[in-house]
Amino acid sequence: MLMVTTVQVREAGDSDRDVLLTFHNRLYQGHRDQVVAKADLPLIEYRDYERTLQDDLQALLSDRNSHVLLAEAQGVAVGYITGRVTIEPRRVLPRRGVVEDWYVLPESRGSGAGASLLRRLEERFARAGCEVIESATWASNEGARRAHDALGFREIRVMYRKRI
Repeated sequence: MLMVTTVQVREAGDSDRDVLLTFHNRLYQGHRDQVVAKADLPLIEYRDYERTLQDDLQALLSDRNSHVLLAEAQGVAVGYITGRVTIEPRRVLPRRGVVEDWYVLPESRGSGAGASLLRRLEERFARAGCEVIESATWASNEGARRAHDALGFREIRVMYRKRI
């Protein structure tokens, strides 16, 4: 594990596109392949994953309701988090902050980088008037589930998927 004494979290921008795309790919392909059973991959796979990830990142960077934050340790990017403010007027707590992507390099996990990213995103959601934050992970991602639990999340819903 990389021993990180100080993690700086900042807003990411267009100049960070390459590192963000690298993290996006590692999360949605490399890491996903470690925590999702091979038999389940067709249930979540896209036809052109590379293009889908590029489009997704572009949409996040250009959406004023989205936040893209980058964590750096000693000037080196070690992780990122993205989130979007959503409004559902029929809900009792209508304004929600939704964590969309959250990834820290394996060698930096446990260093506080992930918690720092989440705290900064949560601060932004609070300033935007959100009263609740939600996040999702793959059911078999035990590390992410432990991180969510440790950071005060509660499991509320479980999604099932079946191929027909």
